[in-house]
Amino acid sequence: MRLPAFFSRLRKFEFDPTLADKNRSHFRDDEWTGIRKKVMIQLAAGGVAFMLWFLVCLCYMYGTLYRSPERHANLHVLAVDYDGGVVGQALHAAYAQLKGPTFFTLEFRSPEEYPAQTDMYQAVWRGDYWASITAVEGASERLSAALQGGQASAPYNPSDALHYVWDQQYYPAFANSVIQSHMSQLIGATRIAYNKIYGTQASTIVNTTSTSAVQALLNPIQATGTNIHPTSFGTATFFNTVSMAMPILQQFFFLLVLNGVLGAHSLYKKMTVLSSMRLRRLAGLLFTLGAALCQTAYYWAFREDWQVNGKQFALTWLILWLLMHIHLLVLDSVSTIAPLPVMPFVVLLWVLLNISSVLSPLELQAGFYHWGIILPSHEAYSVLVTIWTGGAHDCLYRALPILFGWWVLTNVTTSLTHMRACHLAYKLDREQSPAIAAQNDVEKAYEADVDKGKDKESALDEQNTISRTTTKMTRHPTREEISLDRREVYGPSIPPFLGR
Repeated sequence: MRLPAFFSRLRKFEFDPTLADKNRSHFRDDEWTGIRKKVMIQLAAGGVAFMLWFLVCLCYMYGTLYRSPERHANLHVLAVDYDGGVVGQALHAAYAQLKGPTFFTLEFRSPEEYPAQTDMYQAVWRGDYWASITAVEGASERLSAALQGGQASAPYNPSDALHYVWDQQYYPAFANSVIQSHMSQLIGATRIAYNKIYGTQASTIVNTTSTSAVQALLNPIQATGTNIHPTSFGTATFFNTVSMAMPILQQFFFLLVLNGVLGAHSLYKKMTVLSSMRLRRLAGLLFTLGAALCQTAYYWAFREDWQVNGKQFALTWLILWLLMHIHLLVLDSVSTIAPLPVMPFVVLLWVLLNISSVLSPLELQAGFYHWGIILPSHEAYSVLVTIWTGGAHDCLYRALPILFGWWVLTNVTTSLTHMRACHLAYKLDREQSPAIAAQNDVEKAYEADVDKGKDKESALDEQNTISRTTTKMTRHPTREEISLDRREVYGPSIPPFLGR
């Protein structure tokens, strides 16, 4: 379409009778004198309410990370000195220098408690500690021999002095920024501490004619790391953030469709309570099953080099299905009894509470936020981490009972609120039926009088008088009023599905 033709049609549209100023009144006209003030007050009240609610909810979420670096000491790391020599002493001295609220807590245990490095690995794998570090057995002897030169110095590897274990899959952002970062600091500080403790003596015994010995003096201590489950792909940052909000939003939007469709066909007031409950529950189960499959699918589609298998796919699907069904039942229970204007506040609050519970480890949150451990998203994420790591960080003893407790409780509350909705729907239908029937009789009589040749205004006045004296009703409920009543009964819905 050419531009001049487009503007020509636009000008014609401006002069359409439905948009012409002569058929409307300005907001400053006297016609809006009483309404004008109400509109401004209501708009201001609604705007301020939403501003304050967003302020409260976002302050709550931001509070979970407020001054979290000062709580890094709440992350505990296991340390065992198998060396018993100067390398182990340097590790102790290095931690003494770094120890504080902004550095993780190193818990030194005896070799008797953890006889082998595999025992330390299992402690991290189980989730007893965020990581572990050890001074490897014989590290000091190998370093001393390397400094003296000869055959012993050639194969010396400074990375054999220390060894640490960590799990990148468990809260990847914090595993990278706190555990791995602090571990690098600790290793560097251990090398410095060694030079302070033994550097002078080492310089006197070093074989300066041996290149390997000199290298051992200059770079005596490094470390090797074992990452239980590498998670280097970028989309992992979404797992405990956006991906925990999507299940809730999906259920809310599906509820709009579900309430609209079932309400449009009057299922609540015509179908038996048990039948409508089964239909609604079946629809919810099938939708959450499909939605969970879709979310699991995009996890796998963008997994890059993430090492997961088909069994983990199925388990992830099942846990997300359970989580989504819980969210659906929670929103269904609330939406059936809460006034429509309240629902945006409820949905926002539920989304941010659940995201806040998984946004960061509870150890880094202030004690006030630790109640979030009972929220379904927190427990579902704990189970997902266990699935993705092949059984590590096993909190199933706590997470599954909490999740199934939510599921049972919300099934009960949803059943009760559904019975209430059916009761109100039937009662509302009984109350509206006489008025509708009487109004239909008035309209038919009016049409008959007009057909007989009566003046339209007199016929209308006559029938309105009959309507007031016989039914005590002055008017027929509008579609908007019926829709509002439906919302009070069924909760929010998508307008196109409201029906007549």
